[in-house]
Amino acid sequence: MLKKLVLYLGKRKNPKFELHASVSNAVLLDFLFSGCMALLRANIQLLLRGKKPALVFFGNKVKVQGMSFAHFGKGVQIGDYVNLKAYGTEGLTLGNYAWIGAHSSLKVSFSFNDPGSFIRIGKNVGIGEYAHLGGAGGLEIGDDCIIGPYFSCHPENHQFYNQQELIRLQGVTRKGIVLGKNCWVGAKVTLLDGVRIGDNCVIAAGAVVTKDMPSNAVIGGVPAKVIRYREQENNNTVGTAFNAA
Repeated sequence: MLKKLVLYLGKRKNPKFELHASVSNAVLLDFLFSGCMALLRANIQLLLRGKKPALVFFGNKVKVQGMSFAHFGKGVQIGDYVNLKAYGTEGLTLGNYAWIGAHSSLKVSFSFNDPGSFIRIGKNVGIGEYAHLGGAGGLEIGDDCIIGPYFSCHPENHQFYNQQELIRLQGVTRKGIVLGKNCWVGAKVTLLDGVRIGDNCVIAAGAVVTKDMPSNAVIGGVPAKVIRYREQENNNTVGTAFNAA
């Protein structure tokens, strides 16, 4: 009965989900207990901050600042020690079944003097541990992206042209970042301000993306460039050079 329940829940998100033969009832009970505790933690925070209960899961030591600017879809999972700073002109939005890995930081704004814009993460997006996502100029991540650990996005640049003035006092420029739908982003990838990446892309681990990239591209390098397009990919090489680690 327990396996049937977990199988049912898994297939709601992924129609191809199947339980491996090695998964025991004891493992499932531990998983369900952890899930219930995560649901309880999330809803205590929501209720204490004046928001309605929701099907949202918080790991241990999750911190949310600016809860009124945070919008959680159904089934959102936030890992342990994640820091969310939702305050901004449009706030923070996490789509249905989005997953944020442990020790990550999502910050729409860094000051009240010049608030940031937004962070919008689509449905079924999975982001690995230790991500650092800023929303100063606006950050949008499309549906169904899978993203490795240590992912960073910086939609803001400091001006530095006046040598007679401190850099920190010269202001910033903001263009925003957009990552398209159904992208696979490897570990330790960095996206810089102004970048627009098309749908269905693969970005190799360690890439630093400094300019726009077209859809269906395989991208890698520092600075990143288009290596080839997915329709040219040899099936024997898929998942080797571009492993998300």
